[in-house]
Amino acid sequence: MNQSTCPNCGGDLQPEFKYCAGCGQSAQVHRLDLHHIMHDMMHAVLHADKGIIHLTKAMLLAPGIVAREYVGGKRKKYFNPFSYLVITVAISAFLTAYFHLMQADVQSPNPVSAMVTRHINLIFFVAVPISSFFTWLLFKRSGYNFAENLTFHAFLGGLRIVFFVLIFTPMVVFFREHYYTGLMVYMGIWAAFTAWAYYQFYGGRLTGAILKSFLALFLTQLTISVLLLAIVKFFVFI
Repeated sequence: MNQSTCPNCGGDLQPEFKYCAGCGQSAQVHRLDLHHIMHDMMHAVLHADKGIIHLTKAMLLAPGIVAREYVGGKRKKYFNPFSYLVITVAISAFLTAYFHLMQADVQSPNPVSAMVTRHINLIFFVAVPISSFFTWLLFKRSGYNFAENLTFHAFLGGLRIVFFVLIFTPMVVFFREHYYTGLMVYMGIWAAFTAWAYYQFYGGRLTGAILKSFLALFLTQLTISVLLLAIVKFFVFI
């Protein structure tokens, strides 16, 4: 349907315009139907240039470079990192609840694992600003501000859930008797991958990036663990 004005921002549209010069919206706006919605959903997931699968593949190959390019201004090239985080967290929350992934013993879960299962989505979300704060302090010489650190960790947070789904989930589902061994394998692989991502994103010496990445991971995990224990004790004694 041809428009003389943009329905999004009200700007003038010429017949030859494919997109609005003011906001970039398509000049061809059609009434919403199920076909249109399904097309948009598939486009977001499978788009060859900036869909979720494209971003995940790029992050697996060069996580720090992807984040550095996005922070540096290449925003059109990649799927939005915060949308990526929200979508992957939703997937992890479903899998965690369905398969009881945070419980080594399903028959007798402890209060902490029960709370983690109920609020795994919040934990993944909260980990992003906490990690961002510590890397902002540890890598201040890199010149990235807190918002840029936050963007980097939104990318990493989304990809961490991919690791969670592909590595940790099958280990728990098929080998729950080796729960803690699987947990250590997952955390070890993720820690090594994170160190590589930090080195690509922040630069500097490799040894320094590795040590700081491990310190940031430790401080983040420690902070989250303390918060969880405090919340559990509060609700137990309230």
